[in-house]
Amino acid sequence: MGGFTQEFQRQNFQWDVGLHYVGEMGKGESGRMISDYITDGKLKWAKIPDPFETSVYPDFTFEVYSDPHRYQTDLIQRFPDEKVGIVRYFADLQRFGRWNGLRQATRFLPGWLGAIAQSCVDYFGKPFLQTTKEYLDQHFRNPQLKALLSSDWGTYGLPPSESLFSIHALVMSSYLKGGWYPVGGAQEIAKQILPVIEQAGGQAIAQRQVTEIIAENGVAIGVKAQKTHDPDAAIETYYAPVVISDAGAFNTYTKLLPVEERARYDEDIQRFPKGHSTLLLFLGLKASPQTLGFGGGHHWVYSDYDHDAAWQLQRHSPEQSINSCYLSFPSLKDPMARSHTAEVMVFADYECFAQWQGQPWRKRDAEYYTLKDRITQNIINFLEQHYTGFKDLIEFADLSTPLTIAYFDASDRGAIYGIPFVPERLKQPWVGVKTPIQNLYLTGADALGPGILGAAWGGIMAAAAVNGGAGFPKIMAAMRQEAAQKQTHIVPVATLTTD
Repeated sequence: MGGFTQEFQRQNFQWDVGLHYVGEMGKGESGRMISDYITDGKLKWAKIPDPFETSVYPDFTFEVYSDPHRYQTDLIQRFPDEKVGIVRYFADLQRFGRWNGLRQATRFLPGWLGAIAQSCVDYFGKPFLQTTKEYLDQHFRNPQLKALLSSDWGTYGLPPSESLFSIHALVMSSYLKGGWYPVGGAQEIAKQILPVIEQAGGQAIAQRQVTEIIAENGVAIGVKAQKTHDPDAAIETYYAPVVISDAGAFNTYTKLLPVEERARYDEDIQRFPKGHSTLLLFLGLKASPQTLGFGGGHHWVYSDYDHDAAWQLQRHSPEQSINSCYLSFPSLKDPMARSHTAEVMVFADYECFAQWQGQPWRKRDAEYYTLKDRITQNIINFLEQHYTGFKDLIEFADLSTPLTIAYFDASDRGAIYGIPFVPERLKQPWVGVKTPIQNLYLTGADALGPGILGAAWGGIMAAAAVNGGAGFPKIMAAMRQEAAQKQTHIVPVATLTTD
């Protein structure tokens, strides 16, 4: 849906609303190849300095560097009794890449042939079809190590007992060589893609909301749209031979399809487990976070080794207890940053805020804002316990809730990753690129995977499906050819100086 590659300003500060780091943007990596192809090489990426990730637990801190061999060695040095399992884990991450490639290829095979091929691939990929917790319990004994390896569960939105190990492997393997940040901020992504679309004869129309997908005799032929947040605006109609929806599976199947088509899947989708949402705290700082010893890397901060138990405790009452968070500093990642900022992500339940969902944005009652203030202080106090002096560095704070996310992103209950990556997801016919409506396709996170890179690959898969059986190799060949003709440009991080 694109809502997390936007930016906003308050006072003299500016933040991305969701992009924190992206993997596979090094020279020759697949993510950079896609980025260069869709932006004509204009979008530049800054590598996040090492250690690009730090996990903080009650009695130890672990730093991750952008070198998979060092990562594995550091883990073995800290947990020597778990060496066999650690070596197996990194081998499984490599195996996952090959298995996942085969599984995605089966999607382009016709009918029964595709179903048989996928069953065979899944048979040999059973380790990837269990939950992350099941995998970790099978191969490790040390609770600290199991917690550490799943520290990044916030990047795909599900704690270990809920998430597919395949989605854990997908995300973790993408960060083995470090993280990257778009130079100039997340908004540069759309800024650099638009000229390429226009050069190819396309057009981007802003401030419009699609209200209906037009279908006749089971074939998509266009969409109806209306000016955003203007219920009295005239309905606009756009016809096209192919319609690709980035509104997410939930919105596409339950709101946009013709009524007779919605009925086929509406009940199943409504009943399906809901994705989790987050609180996002945007902080403007008086001085550089370097004064407290921070670099450009991000931090996962936890008060407990059991992520599932901690999540259950925090999800229902963030105003009472904050026991974990994700902390990052955009101004230390972006060479073009003009002010010092921090962002904090805390997972929370939509239900904590559901009583205000009917009230207009910016016009909710005082109780809502009192709750936001209380949660904001809880988060700040939690960080102060771990980083003395952090509170004094803050000049401005603004908290978004799941209601904020649902309003701006149009996601179901503010679920930032769309349809959750639970084991049942793989069995659903309404998840993936193809839909039962001819000439209608899904793209984005619900087509393939979460995050910026997952959504980008979802776009590749959608484009491949539109181009028929040879679509995927055709697109990959075109990207490889263009990549070979251009030299990848890597921008070193030059952070703001300490005030």
